[in-house]
Amino acid sequence: MKPRAWSGLTFVFVGLFLAGLTVVAAQQAPTAAGQAGAQKPPTAPTGPLAAAKYRDVQIMKDVTAEQFDITMDYFVVSTGIPCQGCHVRDEATGAFAYESDHRIKAVTRKMVNLVRTVNAGDFGGRTNCAQCHVGRSRPPGQQPALPMTPEQIAALAAETAARPTGPGGGAPAAGGAAGAPGGAQPPPAPAIDEVINKYIEALGGRAALEKLQSRAMSGTLTTRAAQSMAFTIEEKGPKYLETIQSKPTSATIGFDGASGWMQSGARVEDLVGFLLQRTLCNATLTLPLRLKDKYPNLQAGRPTRLPGASAGSPAIDVNLLQGASSPYVNEQLYFNAASGLLVRRRVVTRAADRGSMAEQFDYSDYRDVAGVKMPFTIKRTSWNAVDTLTIADIKPNVQIDDAKFARPKK
Repeated sequence: MKPRAWSGLTFVFVGLFLAGLTVVAAQQAPTAAGQAGAQKPPTAPTGPLAAAKYRDVQIMKDVTAEQFDITMDYFVVSTGIPCQGCHVRDEATGAFAYESDHRIKAVTRKMVNLVRTVNAGDFGGRTNCAQCHVGRSRPPGQQPALPMTPEQIAALAAETAARPTGPGGGAPAAGGAAGAPGGAQPPPAPAIDEVINKYIEALGGRAALEKLQSRAMSGTLTTRAAQSMAFTIEEKGPKYLETIQSKPTSATIGFDGASGWMQSGARVEDLVGFLLQRTLCNATLTLPLRLKDKYPNLQAGRPTRLPGASAGSPAIDVNLLQGASSPYVNEQLYFNAASGLLVRRRVVTRAADRGSMAEQFDYSDYRDVAGVKMPFTIKRTSWNAVDTLTIADIKPNVQIDDAKFARPKK
């Protein structure tokens, strides 16, 4: 179907060394974010159709080749079945014969037809693969409720206590707006420039940000399985290089400003499409000064509130900006209303037939580095990983040779 290789190396960066693809319940954004994630892209997808570019496309002939690539990744995420689960693969060379039929590929075609039939009927396009499969090859069916942990109970109590109520602690006052203190109307969305300018000033000001041309960071990455490993991140303008000291060999992803790549041991592969998009989400050196360039349709949402970062910590009032960085990607950015700093970024990538993949980045522990505030804790949450980057050292404006970002030669 499509000439690509989903290797063990790819799983390193999609799953960060965790066996299999198991869906994790990522932290849910507030209602405003959920609605934003469901927004349609600002422009219709363009480019050649999948059937014109790839062989043996029988079902999704009306999907663009670019979105077809994203949808293949979405199938892996939604069902936990890797590429070789559906496609015929030569065990000796590792090459795929995408045009060859396979029993599971035939089943997949039937399932795609099922989803399309359901969405064309009474369900109005709200059904997708992940709703039933939730990352497993066989849908798990009804699951029993589990006791809440003390941390979950405390978080629920804090969220309930922070929720405004009407007189006497009951429902909102008659005639008032739900969720608005004292029954008042919720505050209007702030001006986009107001939010951006406050963010830039909170970081240290435009002049200080313009002087920041590069940085080198190092620290420890901890996975959801409590595995810890050293990492380094180097950025120079839009260029990005991240190395994780995993075992038995280190793994590196890079972007030279035009193309991406990934390396594990002696093996090097190109980083394209959805995986390249995921990598570029980590490159934030120049983001504060190019928000309007990255999101040309940027909009301001109504101020909202995020739960505290840990059990018992207070909720955070935030201002919301949202926009599309591509026809398939919607993002929401949450700025602390008091400090102006970016505390959360949520990225939703849309696949064909209503499927979507959500990722979340939480930024905290901001400290001053050469006149610019930078987060020293970054939490990256996806469908199968919760990785916390604890940064020990940041060196600003270091000399980094451009050749370091180039794709290694085989």
